[in-house]
Amino acid sequence: MAPGFSVGKLEPTTSHPWEDDLVKVLNLAGVAPSTVFSHVPLANALRNAGHQVMTTASVDEMVDTIAGVGLSAVRTTAPGVTPRQVIAESGLTHVPEDPAEREVMAGRWYAHMEYVTLDALLAFSKDWRPDVIVSGVTSYSGPLLAAHLGVPYVRHAWDIHTPRLMDQGAEDQLREQLTELGLDGLPEPAMTIEIAPPSLLPDDLKGGQPMRWIPGNSQSVLEPWMYTKSAGTRIGVTIGTGVANYNQYDFLQAVVEQVATLDAEVVVAVTEDAAPELRERLKNVRAGWIPLDVVAPTCDVLVHQTGGSTMMTGLSFGVPQVLLPDPNLFRANAMARRLADTGAAVVLSPEEATSEVIAKTCGELVADPAFKAAAGGLAREIAELPSPNEVALRIEQLVREAS
Repeated sequence: MAPGFSVGKLEPTTSHPWEDDLVKVLNLAGVAPSTVFSHVPLANALRNAGHQVMTTASVDEMVDTIAGVGLSAVRTTAPGVTPRQVIAESGLTHVPEDPAEREVMAGRWYAHMEYVTLDALLAFSKDWRPDVIVSGVTSYSGPLLAAHLGVPYVRHAWDIHTPRLMDQGAEDQLREQLTELGLDGLPEPAMTIEIAPPSLLPDDLKGGQPMRWIPGNSQSVLEPWMYTKSAGTRIGVTIGTGVANYNQYDFLQAVVEQVATLDAEVVVAVTEDAAPELRERLKNVRAGWIPLDVVAPTCDVLVHQTGGSTMMTGLSFGVPQVLLPDPNLFRANAMARRLADTGAAVVLSPEEATSEVIAKTCGELVADPAFKAAAGGLAREIAELPSPNEVALRIEQLVREAS
């Protein structure tokens, strides 16, 4: 031991507000990997504070994702059941042409997918009764379960979008169930966690509990190129998890080839099922399941389809973004416009988003320091928000007041 140092008993700097009491938290994490990832920081903060956290999703295909990020996964649906099957069996197969109406219909879809898990959640709660429900923004079984159990529920935002229209659809879909509970509408959460930087938060979401965004995505064994880059420009490209399913190889290949004309290094984050073909097509490009929280800080620009988790991860590291939202998705377009208004991103419509224009836009973002400055300002806003550890303490207090 070095001279002058001694080891003594370490005393806690603050007393635990519950002393030896254990809070049991049921975490409802949605229908996609990105929504699961959003719950990881707070779930870990609650566990690190000594509490028990169980996590479930409304489709079984997310169970492995939940376990893969180190959380305890609970099944509430039959193995192999997909969201598409659940919707098909519901009869809610009409897809409106108007994006806003489609957003309302999406609320009905989410509400149905969540409601079919409620019996399983109630059965689980008989064996393991939660003290509080932490429910993702469209995990509509959360408020229903909390009403049945008489426990508080916390609504956890996943991105910068307001769920107002989806809530409208969900209330319509769940009208009978809400009436049975003596409710006129969806129950109000005891706390709403907002992860958007304050300048990006819509007016109707202000007043919630802010929380710093920390990426919670799946990890992998790292290679040096994932966390380092050459002295030149690096551009990250990801178009979500549907590359193989929707046969988007040609589009992605064209984008990468054009971006490469900027004399820039290109990294492509895709699922491993899509990686082999991309590696074959693009010999000099890094492609595969790259942890986004590792590669994003090395990028000068991120190109993506306006995924909320990707957007927030890029912003947390101050990275300017080129956004390619689907025009039929009200949510994606609303988020894209809001971010572009800050000067931290450029939005390209499908008509504009040729591979040549995407590459040209990337070059403009790299060349103009104003984009980097705007993105950096948002990163500073995010960094100043309360940490998940602080929010975990406030959830403890919420449960204490409700007991």
